[in-house]
Amino acid sequence: MSITKESAFLYVYSKQLTKVNKKIHEASKEMHEYTDKYHKASEPEKKHKFQKKHHKINEEIKDLLKDHNALLSRLKHHLVNFHDALGKQLKH
Repeated sequence: MSITKESAFLYVYSKQLTKVNKKIHEASKEMHEYTDKYHKASEPEKKHKFQKKHHKINEEIKDLLKDHNALLSRLKHHLVNFHDALGKQLKH
């Protein structure tokens, strides 16, 4: 592919990666809040409620990390292609 197409792929995937990183950060903050609420709660029902919410957010973070890793592998692939296309263009 041409260098412009590869640079476009890099741009798009980096934007997607930024969005996923932001979601991971927000979910991590939310999970931390539920952990604090769990430790502050005195009633077993409330503790269980916060534990369930913490678990749900933890599963969400695992899914986001899978997306994150997939995006990283795509970025690495297109980075190699970009590097090759740049080398070809500089030779001519």
